[in-house]
Amino acid sequence: MKKLDNEQYQFRTLTGYDHLVVTLSGRAGEWLAGTARTNDGYIVSHRTLMNDLLSRMQLTADISTEFRRSLYLNAGQAQYSELQLQAEWNMGRKIIRRLLDEMENSGLIEVHKSTVASTVTFPCIKCWTVNGMVIDNPYHRDYFTHASIGEGGNRL
Repeated sequence: MKKLDNEQYQFRTLTGYDHLVVTLSGRAGEWLAGTARTNDGYIVSHRTLMNDLLSRMQLTADISTEFRRSLYLNAGQAQYSELQLQAEWNMGRKIIRRLLDEMENSGLIEVHKSTVASTVTFPCIKCWTVNGMVIDNPYHRDYFTHASIGEGGNRL
């Protein structure tokens, strides 16, 4: 496996919060354990790509000025561009779309496209804390319910 040089793009890391509460389906866990290959042959874990996308998430509601058009984002939303991801992740557009589709199909993200902007929400994130304050994710989907495992499911 090739390693990335320090001079090449470094993937974004998770910052800005104290704790992050995540709920994963088995399918999401399996997907996160996988890898993808960049255009120049480097192997990148799916977890690294998810963390990079998650690092773009608004922790509080605010106006995003990262792109040409300013956009009001709620806490739990991130604005993205396929072209930007293509350049930063060094992957083709078809691969970026496939990866986003796989993340969405596994319940990690939900993609929202409009004529104004593309945004993503993170239904797998339940909440996070910033300076001791708990912020609930308004886009969280609780895929794991007692009904989904049946009344007879064993508990620890």
